[in-house]
Amino acid sequence: MATLNTLRTKGGVIVSIVIGIALLAFLLGDLSSANGMLTSRKMRVGEINGTHIGYLEYTNLVDHLTAIQQAMSGKDALSNEEQEQVREMAWDQLVNEYALNPGFQDMGIVVSEAEQIDMVDGAYISPVINSVFTNPNTGLFDPTLLRNFVSGMSQDASGRAAMIWNYLKEQMNRQREMSKYVDLVGKGMFVTDLEVEQAVANANTSSSISYIQRNYDLIADSLVEVSESEVRDYYAKHQRLFRQTATRDIEYVVFDVLPSEQDYADAAKYVDQMASEFEASETPMQYAILNSQVQPAEVYLGENQLPGNLAGFAFGPNADKLYGPVLESDTYTLARVVDTRMIPDSIGARHILLAADSTALADSLEQALKAGADFAAMARQYSIDPQAAQQGGDLGIFPPERMVPEFSQAALAVDKGQFFRVTTPYGIHLGQVTYKSKPVKKVQLATITYKVEPSEMTQQTIYGNVSKFISEAAGSYENFQKATTDNALAKRVARIRNTDRDLSGMSNSREVVRWAFNAAQGEVSPIMEVDGNYVVAALDAATEDGYTPIQQVSQEIADVLRHEKKGEMLTDSLRGGTSLSEMASRTGAEIKQASGVEFNSFYIEGIGVEPTLIGAVTAVAPGKLSKPVIGMQGVYLFDVAEREDIPTTTPESEKVRLQASAAAYMGERVSQALLDDSQIVDKRVKFF
Repeated sequence: MATLNTLRTKGGVIVSIVIGIALLAFLLGDLSSANGMLTSRKMRVGEINGTHIGYLEYTNLVDHLTAIQQAMSGKDALSNEEQEQVREMAWDQLVNEYALNPGFQDMGIVVSEAEQIDMVDGAYISPVINSVFTNPNTGLFDPTLLRNFVSGMSQDASGRAAMIWNYLKEQMNRQREMSKYVDLVGKGMFVTDLEVEQAVANANTSSSISYIQRNYDLIADSLVEVSESEVRDYYAKHQRLFRQTATRDIEYVVFDVLPSEQDYADAAKYVDQMASEFEASETPMQYAILNSQVQPAEVYLGENQLPGNLAGFAFGPNADKLYGPVLESDTYTLARVVDTRMIPDSIGARHILLAADSTALADSLEQALKAGADFAAMARQYSIDPQAAQQGGDLGIFPPERMVPEFSQAALAVDKGQFFRVTTPYGIHLGQVTYKSKPVKKVQLATITYKVEPSEMTQQTIYGNVSKFISEAAGSYENFQKATTDNALAKRVARIRNTDRDLSGMSNSREVVRWAFNAAQGEVSPIMEVDGNYVVAALDAATEDGYTPIQQVSQEIADVLRHEKKGEMLTDSLRGGTSLSEMASRTGAEIKQASGVEFNSFYIEGIGVEPTLIGAVTAVAPGKLSKPVIGMQGVYLFDVAEREDIPTTTPESEKVRLQASAAAYMGERVSQALLDDSQIVDKRVKFF
């Protein structure tokens, strides 16, 4: 700092010039660098409301949220699915920061300190707090857990508890801000008396009509001209209809890496050797734990809880021998019965749950219970399990395996009516058995599973075949097509959106998706591994966020305009008549009938889905000829032959329905409207 002050004093203008030149060089170097920096265009993961989101900003937030989730779950590492959830949480947080929160502040939507206190320790507990501090035994919010967590923060030297608490408060405030906004918008959704009156009239009326129908296919497409200028005008007026998200169309082949005949032979030899050792072992459960690819469950199961073949073995005459080896779907199974017991299918119990450090209180209560104290009263007074406490500690009747093993083992070890005490991860339980079903025979099985896998030699052979295919494809889409045909390979196609993380029907295929969004059209991928198999893909087509170019939708627009023009032509042919029979005679159309036309339906028997026609029927008086109605399949002319009252709806019920419909629509649309208005461009698929 002293050196910098000296330079400022003595260098003056010279230093300013040097610094200015250095900064300019740095900026120019950043813009012109081939590799770019983390803030360059190539390293942007998206854009939110005009703000560019850099790779570094996003990944730093992901790392921060990952640390929070690990601290909350007690895990050292998150699974792939959990990590993906964290990435989405980070993106949502950025959307809130750059798009939603500024708007909320402009509208004066804030969460006061008094509200925050109420959401934590008041009449209305925040859903965020409610969901986190839930008693695992009851599934209900437990204020004791919350108070213990907050009071223990000062004793947490690691700072993780404070980090979690700050995160929860942020989420709590965001949820309340959004809730306020939704309520604010919802206040503008109301149903007028006129709407209710009209809706009741429509719902309580059924019409029978006579009609003629002039379908669009009566006019050949060649007779309807659509100009380029008309297509351009339509595109300009309806551009929002052609908004598109980034997609990639790929073709790909999958080379399955499967065990060879030699692999099966080697596996059979290995399993036979293992079976001999397993059969001779004096500690079969320990042997199974050390050798099974899937750890065996050390539980007791009844005959109806086991698969048919294993049940037949475990409860059959050969239960003292070895089951297997049995090969099914590339997996060998071996099993031995370790123990047999008579155990009830269900037990009943009640308990008083105390904190783990309440040993002295547990001793006192245990003595009181054995001396005849009122169990239910003590449970209501002392138990920290609120739901069970309300029931006098009663947990109901349950299968032993539903509870944590320590609790179930302690309950099974005593007779009905007896007390037991056990410590579990939830605390100290003072329990009493209230029910036991009739004991039934159950077995404990030591089970070994061994899956036949492709050997390294097999994998190398298949990889060589894939490399040969890559060489034949020679880096172009056309050569990829030819190589696929020449090698008689099954080619698959997929359209990938920029929000997809895997190919449809292929889990753990993130690498393929990421490649597709970084490749150039026509490019062939390198060899990619997906769930142990090899995938090679070619990029057929690519679209970016924005609007579909008019060239790609011109034919679609022309078809729409041609349809409209046909409607106008058919409408003209149905004008000027005074009766339906006159118009039928003039056009050569057949008069048909339809009944049961109701406003709230969308389908007319004999016609199909024609909502515009249904609406028109409701508006035309009986005996009066309608105007031509342009529908989805053609143009219609009708008169109402009969209108019947069907009093099924009251104003009260209809008002409730309309209000519920409006609220549901608002709930569905408000979030999407906010996101649409935020102009979000998501490019994360290129990086993750």
